[in-house]
Amino acid sequence: GYTVARVIGEGDVSILNWAVTLAFPDLGKTGNLGGLIIGMEPKVIATDNSLKNLGINDASTSLHLETFYQYQLTDNITITPAIIWLTAPNHNSDNQDVLIGTVRTTFRF
Repeated sequence: GYTVARVIGEGDVSILNWAVTLAFPDLGKTGNLGGLIIGMEPKVIATDNSLKNLGINDASTSLHLETFYQYQLTDNITITPAIIWLTAPNHNSDNQDVLIGTVRTTFRF
C-alpha cells in the first residue's frame, strides 16, 4: 500500500508497505492450510523538505517473514501455529531481529 500522510502546517510524508502470501489449501489433509507470508512493515520513504530535519525517514528496511499451518481439528475448531521473523524491527538495522511463535485456536459456531 501507499499512503501520503499530511502533518498539518509542516508537509507530507510518503509511506509504503507490501506483502505477498502463498497459500497451500488441503496441505496434509482436507481442510488444512499451509502458508508463507513475506512483507514490509509501513516504511517512511519520503518527506517534504520541512520534515527532513525531524529524522523520521526510515534508513533501513524491516521484513516480516511468516509461516503457518492451520490444522482442521474438527468441523468447528482449527489450531494454527505460526512462526514470525521480523528483521531490523522499526526499520532500524541496529535493532536485533525478533522471532515470534504463536498458536491461535478458532472456534466456529
